[in-house]
Amino acid sequence: MIGKKRDEGRLASVSEVMEILEERKKDGELGYEQQLAFDYMEKFSKLGKGDSGKMQKQLEELGLSEPLALKTIEIMPIDAMQMKLILAMDKTRAPTEDDAINKMMEVVKSYSK
Repeated sequence: MIGKKRDEGRLASVSEVMEILEERKKDGELGYEQQLAFDYMEKFSKLGKGDSGKMQKQLEELGLSEPLALKTIEIMPIDAMQMKLILAMDKTRAPTEDDAINKMMEVVKSYSK
């Protein structure tokens, strides 16, 4: 979108991106890349914006950084092994104990459909 102001640089959840793209779609046709992103969001978006925000807050309270919390929301891991793989994405993070991972999985399962 040439000529539009850029918002401050921040991370957005899948549901927030979906909402933004839906608004842009109402204003007119999406560009090629935006349409690809919109199609992806339609297929893989698992939570609404409200639930996504609540889940992000709970995961951050358990010690996850914002990027890891958002990646967890995007993937919605089904077991502790997947959760460990998400946590391994942060090379600077110390290994997490199993009880903390289990608490994170309880949060994920509470929002799973």
